[in-house]
Amino acid sequence: MTETAYGPILLLCCWAKGYKAPLYLITNMASADEACRVYAKRFRIETFFSDQKSRGFHIHKSHLADPTRLTRLVMAACFAYIWIIHLGVLCEQDGWGRIIHRSERCDLSLFQLGLRLLEHLLNEDRAIPVAFYVSMET
Repeated sequence: MTETAYGPILLLCCWAKGYKAPLYLITNMASADEACRVYAKRFRIETFFSDQKSRGFHIHKSHLADPTRLTRLVMAACFAYIWIIHLGVLCEQDGWGRIIHRSERCDLSLFQLGLRLLEHLLNEDRAIPVAFYVSMET
């Protein structure tokens, strides 16, 4: 990693209480506090990427190289992702979880619950909820 390629970098070594080993971060951010704050969001972001790729839509298998076509695919996948998350929320609210997953505890994300609910509804030839509303308070 060079300044020419990445600009100034910051190397952090964080050793949180209760952990056996430190966490090393390299960033181009100027503030260590800001870098740690952004890093804390990493797990939510990585979950989204894995849902888009290996645990969900398998976008990585499209092999699209044209930026316009890839952008369209990603946009469609993001809209589908929101709908699948909505199905996961319905699964929790309406008690579908005990039908499509074990009853003692749930270790699935809303996305995985939504996918399982969709598969169940398709297999049982049941109505699939396709309309939902997003309310945004101002």
